[in-house]
Amino acid sequence: MLKKTILGAILLFLIILAQTGMIHASEYKLSVFNFGAVNFEASGLGTSVTNALIGTLKTNSSLSIFDRKDLETFLNLNDLQQNDQIDNVVNIGSRLGLDFIVVGSVAKRGSAINIKCSLIQIDKKKEVYTTRVTAFGESALTTEVGKLGSSLIAVLTKNSSSGERASDTGGETAAGSPGNCQSIPGNKKIIIRWQSIPGFAAAGYEVYRGLNQNGPFAMLGQADRTEYHDQNVENNIDYYYKVRAYDKLSRLSGFTPVVSARTDFAPNAPIILRTEGRSKSILIVWTPSPSKSQDTSQLAGYKIYRADQEDGQYQEVNKLLINDLAANSDGKIHYRSTALPDGHTYFYRLAAFNEKGIESELCYPVKGTTFPGIASVNSVSDLIREVKLSWTGIQSPFLAAYNIYRSPKSDGGFIKIKKINASDSNNQYEYSDVEGLGDKIPYYYYVTAEDDLGVETSPSPVKVAVTRDIPPQPEKFAARSALVKKVELTWQAAKQEEVEGYLIYWSLEKDGQYTLLKKISGRENNSFMDDSRGFDQLADGRTYYYRLTAYNKVNAESKQAQAFATTKPRPQKPGGLKGTSSRVKEAPLEWQANPEKDISLYYIYRTTGDSDSFSNIAQANMSPHTDKNLKDGATYRYRIQAKDNDGLLSDFSDTISLTTKPKPKSPENLQGKYEAGKAELSWSANKEADISHYVVYEKVFMGAEKIAETKTAHYSDGSIVKGKNKNYVVSAVDKDGLESDVSTEFTVSAK
Repeated sequence: MLKKTILGAILLFLIILAQTGMIHASEYKLSVFNFGAVNFEASGLGTSVTNALIGTLKTNSSLSIFDRKDLETFLNLNDLQQNDQIDNVVNIGSRLGLDFIVVGSVAKRGSAINIKCSLIQIDKKKEVYTTRVTAFGESALTTEVGKLGSSLIAVLTKNSSSGERASDTGGETAAGSPGNCQSIPGNKKIIIRWQSIPGFAAAGYEVYRGLNQNGPFAMLGQADRTEYHDQNVENNIDYYYKVRAYDKLSRLSGFTPVVSARTDFAPNAPIILRTEGRSKSILIVWTPSPSKSQDTSQLAGYKIYRADQEDGQYQEVNKLLINDLAANSDGKIHYRSTALPDGHTYFYRLAAFNEKGIESELCYPVKGTTFPGIASVNSVSDLIREVKLSWTGIQSPFLAAYNIYRSPKSDGGFIKIKKINASDSNNQYEYSDVEGLGDKIPYYYYVTAEDDLGVETSPSPVKVAVTRDIPPQPEKFAARSALVKKVELTWQAAKQEEVEGYLIYWSLEKDGQYTLLKKISGRENNSFMDDSRGFDQLADGRTYYYRLTAYNKVNAESKQAQAFATTKPRPQKPGGLKGTSSRVKEAPLEWQANPEKDISLYYIYRTTGDSDSFSNIAQANMSPHTDKNLKDGATYRYRIQAKDNDGLLSDFSDTISLTTKPKPKSPENLQGKYEAGKAELSWSANKEADISHYVVYEKVFMGAEKIAETKTAHYSDGSIVKGKNKNYVVSAVDKDGLESDVSTEFTVSAK
């Protein structure tokens, strides 16, 4: 209480200084009310616009900007609010001795920021200038607000240069006396109401009455509230009143302006049946008084008075004309007081007034309370792409739902993500947000309560929660090389329970395109054998690159661990294959041993002539090898292939061609004659250098029968029978025992 008194006294002193001319630096006294946010997108922009506009206006020396802290103090002491309702603006401006008040609002849709601004002239009680500006993006906001401020300065400067004052507060009285003094005539009584002085700790009030505007006045009585009922009055007489305050030290304020009233019949006070508190509004339901009144005038309407306490200072907040009110079929009248703060309790009293403006007494006060905002929201962080929210709900039959808003930043950009219907049986609420969340990202939330009219409370305090990071990277990931057509992968099984398994990717290039190879379920697994690609085995001697990640229940993957391995290569192609031609019925082969230590054998392949149809004819553990039982004078082509202990085969060696030693040519020019009882045979000697001998055969019906061998190209057969014919053929035999085909047949006739 002492703090409020001191602040009020300071504020009063500043106002008196301004109004008595002790502050000469400025010509106009004005204040800038907070610009309201029209929608949630504009949250926070109202304050930015207000501050920027004040900064621009302060650059003009002809303007005195009322201090914002003093304004807030005055409003708090008098339960007043900053809004753009002209009656409210004029009331505040009059009490503070201001010439002008600037009001406005900010709306944001997409990147467009729309600002509406009005200039209210207090003494004229009306809007004298209004304008709108639009900024595209917050970066352009300062420039547009600067232009707005320049426009206001231009308007005010024009008023000053024309010699017209915007307002005249009446000097010290407005600031140093009770405000808004009113006289309310009634039936055989007159009610005087006024408002307390900001910053003046009044102990009571003195009420003076006279029969003339200029007095003389006599003290009628004292009151400890801002209302006095004068019941010592006569009908058809004008009475004049003024009021002043006094404090505990008997210091007196100035008098209010004189007000007058004449008694008359007044309507009976209405009866408030109930109030219904909702989000930022209170519905008042009343009915006219059932008692018959002596007032024969037409009922014109109702006035609504409001106070923060039941026995507090009631102020008129609205005047409702009867023609604008619609009664229900049961005769009840409804009025909704809106734009109220969350969780605030008000006491309402109503008065009826007739066509003459005569007002009834105030009815008995009835309490109404707006929805409180959600006091706090609890959150659970470190969940996998999930945030759990909980809060304590509010109790009201008019509560419809709760709205949850989320933003990636704390100072704006909130979007409604969920609407939860209210429950009559549950006051504790929970919600798990799992839509579109990332890993290790802070998210900001607030919750509002929504009534059955679709109006929401102000946001709860913003609560931040951070989602859990991706799973930890697998450790000790390794790939084992030198396995036959497979790669063994191993790693350390994760200890974190959040890990639900592993994903293995592969590529043939270290920095190439990796493809999913295997999804392994189960945190306890720690190995995998890669041995195929579909129906095909892994290639020999090929390097495979692998990446391993751990995944959790939402398939968020860890950072990748990397490893690579090379399958066991096939043996090298055997080299140095060579052989010896001209061997008798055989082909000796030899080659260089493979460098691999696990070569088990070599396969030997052969084909004849130019054919590429090789056949496996033998296998050898090592070099050399001789291919035997070959045809004479035949050409053979050879190649070999190495095989290791794991069955891996090398490529074929280079192909070589070998020819076996041919048989001698058949003897030619075989001749013979019968002479001296013998068959004398001769032929041309073979040209081969290694001819050992010739074989002479008698050609018989079923073949040939050997007769003799001779080392020369001549033979005498004494066994021929005289008078008979004998058929001869001859073959040549070389030193290796190769025998040629027989010569052409020759017949000797023994006659």
